[in-house]
Amino acid sequence: RLLSSSLIAQPDATGVMKRGHHAIRLLLLLSSSSPSSSLTLGRVRALRALGERSIQFARDGHYDRAEALQRRVLNGMQKHGHPDIATALNNLADTCYLQGALEEAERLQRELWSFQRERLGDGHPQTLKVMGILLPVTLTAQGRFAEAMGLCSEAGSQMDEHLGEMHPHTIAAAALREVLAAHVQGTFEALYSAPPPI
Repeated sequence: RLLSSSLIAQPDATGVMKRGHHAIRLLLLLSSSSPSSSLTLGRVRALRALGERSIQFARDGHYDRAEALQRRVLNGMQKHGHPDIATALNNLADTCYLQGALEEAERLQRELWSFQRERLGDGHPQTLKVMGILLPVTLTAQGRFAEAMGLCSEAGSQMDEHLGEMHPHTIAAAALREVLAAHVQGTFEALYSAPPPI
């Protein structure tokens, strides 16, 4: 084991485990130390631990801290071409979206989509999720309904073919297409103001 649990978490006065700042500094040091050009298991673990910590920062509303750690994790993974690049891109895109940095979130999601197409293929569930759900939601938040609808429709056809009608991604994309179609047609308000079926 590279790090003992006592370095990563310490109990406070009530016995609740809390992560110490010294643990983050140690993880940063491990993730950046580079005696060779290869990404060792210890560095991968340190980068993953930083990624997990960044998610907690984002959950707690500390988006600046989360983003800084996520960029560091992404840079470390990209430097060595590690497959966790996809996770790092997704986490950073989510944090940017939550901060309202929609153009940056879109850029990262497009990079993620490209990475997954290259590594996993066009018909992989994770590739289709970015194409048919995540990216269209970001485009919708920017008011680009027609563009989001086109991407979502294209992905929906591929989801039906590769994943089937009952796959969760296919169902979510179909629901999103319905909302986007209502926006594009100018009937969004009517869609949600109609009385529920009896």
